[in-house]
Amino acid sequence: MKLSDIGKEREQQSLQELFEVELEKVIENIMDKRTYPGDKRKIQINVIVVPKSERDKLRLTYDIKTTLAPIMGGETNLDIVGQGYGQYEIRPSISTSRIPGQVDYRDVLPDDDGVYPEA
Repeated sequence: MKLSDIGKEREQQSLQELFEVELEKVIENIMDKRTYPGDKRKIQINVIVVPKSERDKLRLTYDIKTTLAPIMGGETNLDIVGQGYGQYEIRPSISTSRIPGQVDYRDVLPDDDGVYPEA
């Protein structure tokens, strides 16, 4: 019996095809620059064979599990900018050397109606 025969009797993907799908996921995870390149990935195939008491038939069950490398964490700095009346906007920081009260270029851009903020 071949892995490509297991699962085909019910118009399902064979165990071989399932393995190929999972291998593609592993390769995509390896190529993802957001994962650690040295982390191990794992494809686990479990096949359980249960014979009938008469020993003339058996039931074969299987599953496949994949363990991928996690996405690397990161960090970013955000500015909390007061908009007046208790309203605040959170923006990605442009510079880490910002002086309190310093004007951000985004503060002098026109709004959606093309109106510039008052200085």
